[in-house]
Amino acid sequence: MKKLLGLAFMLLAHTALAEPLTPEDRALIADLASKHQVSVRDLSTAVGEARLQHKILSTMDRPYEAKPWYIYRKNFIVPARINEGVDFWLNNETIIDRAAEKFQVNPEIIVAIIGVETFYGKNMGNFRVLDALYTLGFRYPKRAAYFSGEFARFVELANKQGWKYGDIKGSYAGAMGMGQFMPTSYLTWGVDFDGDGHTDLFRNKWDIIGSVAYYFQDHGWKKNWEVTVPTSVKNPDTAALMLTETMKDTRTAGELRAHGVYVPERFKDTMPIKLLRFEEEHGYSWHLAFHNFRVITTYNRSPLYAMSVYQLSQMIRDSYLNRKKAQSDTPAKTDRKDRHHTPVPPRNNKKPAGKPAPKPAPGPARKPAHNRK
Repeated sequence: MKKLLGLAFMLLAHTALAEPLTPEDRALIADLASKHQVSVRDLSTAVGEARLQHKILSTMDRPYEAKPWYIYRKNFIVPARINEGVDFWLNNETIIDRAAEKFQVNPEIIVAIIGVETFYGKNMGNFRVLDALYTLGFRYPKRAAYFSGEFARFVELANKQGWKYGDIKGSYAGAMGMGQFMPTSYLTWGVDFDGDGHTDLFRNKWDIIGSVAYYFQDHGWKKNWEVTVPTSVKNPDTAALMLTETMKDTRTAGELRAHGVYVPERFKDTMPIKLLRFEEEHGYSWHLAFHNFRVITTYNRSPLYAMSVYQLSQMIRDSYLNRKKAQSDTPAKTDRKDRHHTPVPPRNNKKPAGKPAPKPAPGPARKPAHNRK
């Protein structure tokens, strides 16, 4: 009995019961209803079913992206994530090829995003999305404007999908499905890629892969363009003057060269380039980042995240090509007991029916007017 009471108190310490609506809550709900396609009544119902999660608040103040690069990368650039990425690619080759061609996105980037986000669907999150977005939208002032909007979009999405508000699980920040889309992203870039009339980003590989590819296309991905290259600097202090605050702030290749940063000759002096410095276990590494690197950071703002996605994608691609080559070089095995005998043809020589062709991929949804955060 004491153990049960202790467990109950521990749970209460992390999860508060439904709170009564304050005047500020009601004002926020009315404002959200005026800005989004959802009613005050539905928003009030959702808030009434939501639970405050203290664990989420503490997690937001110590994000994993705050770790140094040499520690951060160890969570993603590992053999298991590479090998399972190749398996995922081979098992979904038709879908990935179709999405990469239709949306003009490198296939390895699609695979790496899903690998970093959820380990190919193994870790899609255990928080109720309703609770996560309520906690951050109504009880986390630093990001309330963004997350309260996502709370409203989640209610809109749940209504369209026929979900019960409390049934959907995701990350501590409210991201959902195998590609970890926020509600606005689900509504904006979710693609019914197999044409079955429903967009399912949790189980349907056609929709999941197609939606990730469409997201990258719509954010300006340039297929086969360079993403990032390592570089060196003559004087770290002088080169550090070229570091900028955001991914949108870039320098030119000429400016970098003038500050002792090595930039390959193939890049003209006018080329916009972002200089990056990552903390290694002993010192720093320097990198040049280009347009496609910035596109990855629209999925997650952290340069550490984008570098992990890129490096994982290259390792997956190389392993995938090696495995494909090994398969093509391996001769077909012959059964030892039959190798000296001519096989007798079967009496019924009807040609077996082939597998049905995959459903044609529909066109993407209308071009959105806003970006995923």
